Amino acid sequence: MFKKLINWFSGNQKDASSPSSMGGIFGKMTPESLCGIDPSKMTREEIKNVLAQLYKRHNQAAGSLNPELREEAEQMLEAIVHCREKYVDSVTP
Repeated sequence: MFKKLINWFSGNQKDASSPSSMGGIFGKMTPESLCGIDPSKMTREEIKNVLAQLYKRHNQAAGSLNPELREEAEQMLEAIVHCREKYVDSVTP
């Protein structure tokens, strides 16, 4: 199910003509929710630590021989990069 969610989120569905089986709360997943962060309740340092742990886990999986696991890891890494750029690396005045 997680793989389907990631594929739907990234727009990499195999057959675009078939209706998506995702619904409910999964239809509104964001990179933040995929990474399990809540910027309104977490400090920059907490977000940085969560993203670092996720990066370590999924970066190792990106080298897997299993193509499904590798693809899922790559998509998760994209979400991690998005969150890091937005909440950790951004410059605040």
